[in-house]
Amino acid sequence: MAELPPLAPVPSPAVRRTIPPTDWENCLDAWMTLLGIRLNLSDQQFKGTAAEDTSTPPFLGSYYQYAAAGDSGLQSGPKARQLRKLCFLATRRYLLDLPNPPEGIIDWKLLGNLSCCYPSSAALKTSLSKAWELHQDKITSSIDKAKAIVIKNLCSANPSSNPGLLSDIRCLTILASVLPACGQALMAGSDFLDTIAEAYQAKGAREELRKILVANIYVAMISLLKEPVNMSLLLDQLFSLKAAARVGAPKMKKESTILSDLVCSSDLLVRLEKHLSSNPQKRGQDLLASLRAYQVESQSLHHRYQRKKKVNKGKGVSTDPIISGELHAHKMSLVTQVQDLFPDLGSAFVVRLLDFYNDNPETIVAQLLDDSLPSELQALDRTEQLPPPAEPHHVHMSPQPTPPTVPSPQPEYLPTRKNVFDNDVDIAELSRSGDVEGKLHFGHIDTDEPVPIDSSQHATNKAAILSALATFDSDDDERDDTYDATDVGGAIDGPTGGDGEADAEKQSRRPVDTEATLFRTYKSNPGLFARDSATRRSQPRQSLKRETEMTDEAIEGWAVMLARDPKRLARLEGQLALDVGGPGGGALNQPGLRSTSYRRPQPREDGDEGSDEGESSGHTGSRGRGGGGRGRGCGGRGRGRGGGPQPAGQGQADSAASRQRKEENKGSRANHNRRQQHAKKMARGGMPG
Repeated sequence: MAELPPLAPVPSPAVRRTIPPTDWENCLDAWMTLLGIRLNLSDQQFKGTAAEDTSTPPFLGSYYQYAAAGDSGLQSGPKARQLRKLCFLATRRYLLDLPNPPEGIIDWKLLGNLSCCYPSSAALKTSLSKAWELHQDKITSSIDKAKAIVIKNLCSANPSSNPGLLSDIRCLTILASVLPACGQALMAGSDFLDTIAEAYQAKGAREELRKILVANIYVAMISLLKEPVNMSLLLDQLFSLKAAARVGAPKMKKESTILSDLVCSSDLLVRLEKHLSSNPQKRGQDLLASLRAYQVESQSLHHRYQRKKKVNKGKGVSTDPIISGELHAHKMSLVTQVQDLFPDLGSAFVVRLLDFYNDNPETIVAQLLDDSLPSELQALDRTEQLPPPAEPHHVHMSPQPTPPTVPSPQPEYLPTRKNVFDNDVDIAELSRSGDVEGKLHFGHIDTDEPVPIDSSQHATNKAAILSALATFDSDDDERDDTYDATDVGGAIDGPTGGDGEADAEKQSRRPVDTEATLFRTYKSNPGLFARDSATRRSQPRQSLKRETEMTDEAIEGWAVMLARDPKRLARLEGQLALDVGGPGGGALNQPGLRSTSYRRPQPREDGDEGSDEGESSGHTGSRGRGGGGRGRGCGGRGRGRGGGPQPAGQGQADSAASRQRKEENKGSRANHNRRQQHAKKMARGGMPG
């Protein structure tokens, strides 16, 4: 059987930039032609020739490598999109139609780059799942080689500066997310996980490398929760990371580890808890509880890598049908996604597919690849295109003046304003018009119409006026309202009149009555003044509050202060005894009156004179230093103003001290003062003597 024409690998971007555009277009045409030859072979011919095809795997590997890196020459343009579709179909046929694909087709790097080029394609996931079932051993062997390469590069001197290492780890991460079986193969054994944990905590590890390592381990562990679930392996790996981080140890260092980053920056614990809720087991629940506590302790060291969810602003996809050939922008993007893989399909046919499959391009691509469209869609024209959008029709109008020249119409009726002066006569206007006599009249107007007089109403008004005059007495003194609150404009110090005096007396007596009421209650039931909630809610306490108009705190405070003041207690007991003994209900109980007589000041302990209050004297009403007049007699030479007897030993000391002070100042001040006052008197014309 003849061999297939070879395929040249895709050149690197540096080489491609030196190729002229026309030559590059020819390269794309050649690749599409050669891939079309391989796709158009029958199954028997393909199986006989493709197994020995050694040029296709290098071409596909180079194409996916540069396409995943974002080479614009392989992504833009209709020919690039057609080549992209043919490469996917050729890879799918080599993986699924050959029992022994050529070396390099099942390589982990080709499969990883393939997943990077079609990350959200349902057809890719389906194809890789079928390829895993057919070639599980070969794919697992390739994954083991990838693990060995990554471990070797991570153990190098400076792994953060190795761009190939970062690319390989990303490639494995995306492959594990598309094909969970590859993630389970990564988690087999402990060497790969231990190496990544050591590289994470190595000195000089960059943040970019740490994020890539955490993403790889997260995707690999999540794959253990997918079918087929391997819960025991997941728990074993988490326990090993927990032991390496010394979680729960007494001397645990509070530092960033790959386990802390994993539980704080991802939803691994949430997924684990959800699985354990449906499949509970003691080992997993204990581990989850310890990791939850570790997450709280390490929360300040990390932040979630996931993007924040966008707030729903009501700007959803429009569900309006297509009218008159106009297509919504969102649906046009879906049409473009399908046409990227199937450029031969018309836009109208793709729109019908989207309407049939509820705008799901992944399902449409899968159905087209499997050629399993329903019969009603198979009968449609696949090259049907949507009509071009109609150009908007512009109405050419003649320019109009601004503002419009047509006056605004006036309303038919405008209300007129009226007031009480409308019928007044303007004397100036009358004088100018000369019609003064016709419109202006001085004096009484004689009219022939009689003035109606209501005699009954007149008599009633007259009787009311006479009765008011009869009650008025001009000899009565009018009350002086000079200082009324309404005239003064402020508050009055005290009430006036008999009613005010009664109110003032009532107000002065009210505290005494309240205190008497409280003391009677205190003597009869001291427990009523207890400071607890039960006593406060009792009926006697409520009655006492209503009677005294006091709060619970004031009543209890009164009892406390009474217990601290024995004199007050004795006074109240005396008042209570007089109230009980007097038949008039307290008539014998008179308020204490303060003495208004003069009290001679008493010397204090420090030698100063005391106040004027508190002591009684034998003489009252005198202003001099004795009992009578302004002289010094009767009362002796004491300093008291009443001249009464002095206590033994006090008067002599006081008089001696006063005499001494007088003798000291007599020569320096007293005589001179008299002489000066005499001179002033004589200067004013006073009489001598």
